[in-house]
Amino acid sequence: MAKIEAARGRIIEDSRGEKTIEIDLLSRGREFKSSVPSGKSRGKFEAKPIAPEKALESLERVMRVAGKKNFETQREFDDFLINLDGTPDKSSLGANLILALSISFARLAAAEENLPLYEFLRRQSAGASSSFPRLLFNLINGGVHVSASDSPLPFQEYLAVPKTSSPEAALKTGFEFIETLKGVLAPRGEADRFGDEGGFVVSGLDPELGLELLDEARRVYGDRVDLSIDAAASSLWDARESVYKWRSQTWTGEELLKIYEWIIKRYGLLSIEDPFDEERMEEWETLSRERRGVWIIGDDLTATNVERMKKAAQARAANGVIIKPNQIGTVSETIAAVNLARQFDWKVVVSHRSGETDDDFIADLAYGIGADGLKSGSPLQGERLVKYKRLVQIEKSLKQEVNK
Repeated sequence: MAKIEAARGRIIEDSRGEKTIEIDLLSRGREFKSSVPSGKSRGKFEAKPIAPEKALESLERVMRVAGKKNFETQREFDDFLINLDGTPDKSSLGANLILALSISFARLAAAEENLPLYEFLRRQSAGASSSFPRLLFNLINGGVHVSASDSPLPFQEYLAVPKTSSPEAALKTGFEFIETLKGVLAPRGEADRFGDEGGFVVSGLDPELGLELLDEARRVYGDRVDLSIDAAASSLWDARESVYKWRSQTWTGEELLKIYEWIIKRYGLLSIEDPFDEERMEEWETLSRERRGVWIIGDDLTATNVERMKKAAQARAANGVIIKPNQIGTVSETIAAVNLARQFDWKVVVSHRSGETDDDFIADLAYGIGADGLKSGSPLQGERLVKYKRLVQIEKSLKQEVNK
């Protein structure tokens, strides 16, 4: 049983220098702190945050009721917040406030049970066995995560994925690979420009260019990383003209499909995230049907929402899903999305957002649910690195327990 005695909230800055909220829950003389990120590239099916100032006003409304209650489970607390909000998209209390409260409560409840947070989350997840995810480093940023004045590449993320499940080894590989990539980018004069997620900024129109540069670095460094992309194609879709558009370029769905088929073959891609617009499931189904060995991952398509995931599964649109707690707004609903993904035999990749904080909750989540991947941007940026370091910390603590 968990009793919330008080709550405090404040406005902080995220990695883009924009306002977000941080919440403390107080219980038995202990404080349980959480802060929430925000995404620049948001799908229309996501839960809705509200202005940080209004969210803090809503905190008073929550505590007038919550302070009088005892909560037995995470689900009970999250249902309380959902019902108090009373909207389908959490736009009354704000998805940002609700998530901060939900995560802080998870930390409180884990402490009450004398459990590490990852173990508490594992027990919420149906039949999950904890395992370390592969780390997906976003090393070349593009799309809307880069200022238009930098003429960024069309796809939002070009990623390197070390071929190891050890967080410590993967992080070491990541930093080594970054140094090699700097050597590739330096002659282009692009080794010191960075996007929202801490990756390098490369100018150009060709969506393949980011992969060409990563592959050049891979040939120098050695074949110890896989490559992936996040096309974020919903941000490219022009519904008026029924084409995908980026600056002076346009592509039909069929033309994008041919691009994906080519780069899968040439670079042996591990995964493609959001290859098409979130409403054009027939295009997704064609790619998923033809490329069963590649992770075809839904993000805007699925929005960490079980109803959207069911539609995607029925359409056979994807074989993997991005899990972002702030897309749905509570820990319990996040776990429900993970459980459903496991029923579909989908790959699960836990992800950060483009505007991040130093909260490392998603690292415990990724390990606790046995996610296939954790995507937290480039380790060159502190708000991203803290997630990767938390996994390394978990790995080391487990090794110490084994060696006792």
